[in-house]
Amino acid sequence: MSGVLRRGSLNFDCVGGPRDKGRGSLEANLYGGYRETRPGPKTPEISVIALDFRRYSEDLKKPPAEQSSTDRDQPPSRDLSQDPDGDVISNFLGHYTRWSFLWTLLLCLFQLPTTFHLFMFVFQLTDAGTGEASPMLESNNIEELDQLHTKLLERLLGRLTPWQGLWCGLLSIFQAICTFHIFVYVFQTAPKDFWCARPDNLLQMSISEWRNLSQSSNGCLLLDLDYSQVMYEDNQLINWPTNATQLGYRQCRHFEFSDEEGTAKTLVQEFELVCGRDILSLVETCFLVGAAAGAVLSGWISDRFGRRHTLMAFVTIQSVFGGILAFSTSVAMFMSLRVIIGFASMTVTVVSFVLVVELVSGKWRTVIGILNILPVAISYVLSAGLAYLIRDWRHLQLAISFPWLIMLSIWFWLPESPRWLLAQGRLDELCELIERAARMNGTSGILPSNYRKTLEAAVPRAVESTPEPAGDDVRTVGTDAPDPSTSGPVNPLLVVFSAKYWRTTCLTLVIWLTLIIIYFGLTLHLSNLGGNIYINSAVAGAVEAVSICISILVVLKVGIRRSLIGYMLLPGLCCLATNLVPSQTGVIALATIAKCLIGANNAIIPTYTAMQYPTIVRNFGVGMGNLASGIALILVPFLWQLEHIDPLLPLNVMGVSGLIGAIAISLMKDVV
Repeated sequence: MSGVLRRGSLNFDCVGGPRDKGRGSLEANLYGGYRETRPGPKTPEISVIALDFRRYSEDLKKPPAEQSSTDRDQPPSRDLSQDPDGDVISNFLGHYTRWSFLWTLLLCLFQLPTTFHLFMFVFQLTDAGTGEASPMLESNNIEELDQLHTKLLERLLGRLTPWQGLWCGLLSIFQAICTFHIFVYVFQTAPKDFWCARPDNLLQMSISEWRNLSQSSNGCLLLDLDYSQVMYEDNQLINWPTNATQLGYRQCRHFEFSDEEGTAKTLVQEFELVCGRDILSLVETCFLVGAAAGAVLSGWISDRFGRRHTLMAFVTIQSVFGGILAFSTSVAMFMSLRVIIGFASMTVTVVSFVLVVELVSGKWRTVIGILNILPVAISYVLSAGLAYLIRDWRHLQLAISFPWLIMLSIWFWLPESPRWLLAQGRLDELCELIERAARMNGTSGILPSNYRKTLEAAVPRAVESTPEPAGDDVRTVGTDAPDPSTSGPVNPLLVVFSAKYWRTTCLTLVIWLTLIIIYFGLTLHLSNLGGNIYINSAVAGAVEAVSICISILVVLKVGIRRSLIGYMLLPGLCCLATNLVPSQTGVIALATIAKCLIGANNAIIPTYTAMQYPTIVRNFGVGMGNLASGIALILVPFLWQLEHIDPLLPLNVMGVSGLIGAIAISLMKDVV
């Protein structure tokens, strides 16, 4: 076969007209399909380098070979050149042969690996026990996404700017508000000397004489006689039985209290919570039960509705119900309101701390996180001074409640957590926050012009910002595979107890439990050790404030984990060392040192816990620690009941708790 290459138009007419008989055949097209002139408008054309087969080629003129007998017996093969679905290749290979089938089958196998990679992602996101979609518990995507958000926001907002410093300072005030509600109970239930009340006809009788003649040494039992027949005239008792010492005793119905420290009433005096009605431990437990519930639910609430609105809503609840508490008419009403205040106080504590930590970056997260707890120690001093000036428990309750309603004035200007906004895909609010911060910092001119595009790239895939006609609801759009590192709501409980975080969470529970047993065991019960409660509280608060400030330098120099180990181990040793001190003054001194050291630990541990978890579960992780602290707070009142067995037994329990807590911290991973 011979031919020459020519540039032209290769035209195949598959359907011949009346004048073009046979133009649809392969032979007609091979010999007559090539034209150097342009074809008619109805003829399909392909511009190619065409091969013109010569009409008189010897190869094409050869007569067909004669068929053998075997070939003649076979049915004639189909002429695919006349098949409308055929093409040049199918003329030689056929439409579907054994050779085609073999390679088609082998090529189909290449679809399997691709399908595995695409579809197995669904099962990687499914909980094996329930079959429901759950977080990527074996993946590092959550942490990587959190680190990406941190670096991005650090570049746009800075690590610590005047705008961040202003709001961190204002938010630390909320820690003081909560401390007043927690700690003022110590002064509202301050112990007073008491005895069985005198009858109306014996009020002229001196208290010392009445107590010596009529009742037991503990002031709870009264001689069982008819006091209406007894008279007191001219400093003498009339009709007093001569065999009074042989008579039995009965429980006192009413009590009188000492007025050496003023006539103002304490909670104990108001409701006569002494002797058989001494339920102070139960009353205190009501507040702590509410605090434990708040520690857990505050994380979910703030993750759902945002840090800002959660914080301010519960500050309102705290102040309003705190004011109503001052008008309690019964112990039952007082206990019920304390549950609500406990819930609100713990929520405010957790959410305000998390918001502060999420506003700053770098080493300032540690420094600001510790300084955020500094008002707690200062509040101890202020509480002692305020309680010393206002002795009546109702007036004191009003003084720590209603004035703080002024903090609601910052609700409109209070910034939302930028990390939470980015995780939720609320870019409009985030951009407004960034620009507001830039205006205050004087950095508006250096903001990248396309920073919103950068934020959009960092938004989780399954979260999209939508217009909000009413409210602050966020609509999330899920993908086929609900990747928690890129989706909106996730179940934080599954994350903190996942294979990656369960060890951290369990150790966090142990650390917070032992820490709070020591810290509040000493803080709320300094009066059990003797001495003046006002002086002891003021001195311990002042020294603790200094200790917190020093702890910042220690953390920056030694590291946060080593500092925590030291601040947990030393208080435990101080509590155990009280067994070696013979004097009560030495016991009080060691307990005060232990309280100051554990106070520094109490300031560091929230920051350390927050740094262990990513943004989407950070609030819940800190809340888990506060759950353990709530359980510890419930145990603390009953811990001091052990002093009836041995006066130093509660301190020994705290000492052992310190050793256990130090071991738990040493098993935690370090953070930078």
